[in-house]
Amino acid sequence: MFEENKISILQSILVGISALLPLIFLVIVNDDIMSVDFPILVGLSIQAFIGFASFMLVLSYEPKEKNKVTLGYAIFWSALGVCYLAGKSLLLPIALEITSFSTILIYSGTDFGKKQIESLGSLLLASGISALFLSAWVMLPDGDSIGILLLLFGLLIKSGFSGFHIWLPKVNEGGPSHALGAFAGVLEIFPLLLFYRYVLPNQMDPIVYQILFPLAALGIFFGGITSFFHKNPKISLAYSSIESLNFLWLCLIITGMFQFSGDIELMNLSNSFRILFFLSLFHHSFSKTFQLFSIGMVSRLVPFDSSDSLKGIGRLLGMSPILLGAGTFSYAVIPGTLGFVSEATYFYLNVRILDLPIGRSVFLLPSMIFIFFGIVLGGFTHLKLYFTMFLSLPSNKMSVLPIDNERKKWLYISLFSLSIMIFAFPLVLPFFIQLPMLKPFADTSLEKWFINLSFVSFLSLAVITLFIIFDKLSYRKQMSLKRKGWDCGGGYDGHELSIPSTVFSEPLKNSLGRYFINKNGDSKVDHYILLLVTSFFKFGTRFISSTNQTKDEDISRYLAISSIFLIFIFSLLILGDF
Repeated sequence: MFEENKISILQSILVGISALLPLIFLVIVNDDIMSVDFPILVGLSIQAFIGFASFMLVLSYEPKEKNKVTLGYAIFWSALGVCYLAGKSLLLPIALEITSFSTILIYSGTDFGKKQIESLGSLLLASGISALFLSAWVMLPDGDSIGILLLLFGLLIKSGFSGFHIWLPKVNEGGPSHALGAFAGVLEIFPLLLFYRYVLPNQMDPIVYQILFPLAALGIFFGGITSFFHKNPKISLAYSSIESLNFLWLCLIITGMFQFSGDIELMNLSNSFRILFFLSLFHHSFSKTFQLFSIGMVSRLVPFDSSDSLKGIGRLLGMSPILLGAGTFSYAVIPGTLGFVSEATYFYLNVRILDLPIGRSVFLLPSMIFIFFGIVLGGFTHLKLYFTMFLSLPSNKMSVLPIDNERKKWLYISLFSLSIMIFAFPLVLPFFIQLPMLKPFADTSLEKWFINLSFVSFLSLAVITLFIIFDKLSYRKQMSLKRKGWDCGGGYDGHELSIPSTVFSEPLKNSLGRYFINKNGDSKVDHYILLLVTSFFKFGTRFISSTNQTKDEDISRYLAISSIFLIFIFSLLILGDF
């Protein structure tokens, strides 16, 4: 046992160094970390924190191949750190590909099956396509408008933006929970921070933002609804991530849309959404990572894909449901959490949008109903999973292998470190917005708003702490009392009375869910997107004979198509000279 602990500590040190070293290098050699490179500082700081928490989860339950997983994480965090530090150089796409391929080692701790292979394949495919666009941006001159658009496409694909998200649910379905938490908390926000650093400062054509804005709003709406109705908890969290990521894109789009406006009110709105972006970024990183760690880890204990089949499984771990619910409390917008800070600030900014003259706010107002609906259903997804998996009573037939105290210790460290960030950040919020990079964008009314949020959070946490202390002091008195669960009045407390997750979504399935989820529980929107993509790639087969043998008319078709594309290319070259 002592030798195993020693090896675990050495493995933790190796992974910790790989996650922390890029941040140390940035702080030492870069003088712009509180100005233009502030998003890079934020990304590497989150990486160092979540890198530690994710490996603690590996030590808690990964049953085999820990050395390979350790090496995979060491490469993963080092290469991702190089992605942040590389800037506009060929190191960026190369390091991104190394980051993606290192996940093969990270997955080695799980049994490879169809879902695991599809998960890895989807991740590698998205990274490969994104790396192609990033390579084109690197090769083009600085400030080139085409290069900026290519960079934008690469970042949209890698971050799961609306319409480019179809790879993300597949990744979540088959990946280990510690890897999925690392992807959601760090890898998926990397494109957003790169956009903030290299795209946002450029004055792009307003039509680009006007196209992206409704797509982001639809992504929030679609992600929230699909996550609410899906029965697989891991895929539900994937669509919840799509909703969160599109909300982050929405903040950046509104920031870019009005940042060069001559109207002072629109400028203030842009600055406010810039700050909201960072608040929501922290909320997504830590709260979503916590959810994937806790729910994802519990989901793999039994071979079931439906959340109804996992009813009460969290109680079998022997851990406090209060600790396991930290991420859920954040998505439930309970005061004192990161989610409360993020969502409350968004509602506050919408009130300020309503105060704008109708001509200025008419572009934003129609999308509010879609955004609110998606956010509410996305948040309720976490509540229904928590009620079902961690509060309900498990069936007598359900059993899991117990986690010994040594492994449970690592699990506690992982979840507790993330919960600290979820509850502690709202308390230091007034100091956070005083940072040199953010202070110029916070007006007086926004600063007062953040002080009020911090005070409400402090008051809420103080009340909760008093209740916990009172519960501990009165524990001995309660030991002689029979603990009761919910029942129908007859004293029966069997698992049949527990709450399945479909209780919340089934009443709305026929009226709303049927438009987004098919009978198998899969997304209809994703099905049609995949159908469109496959039809595009199969377009050439329509010109080939059904017998797969070349005929005389096939040759004429090939020559005609070649001539059309040759004329098209020459036309572009001629127009380019003018």
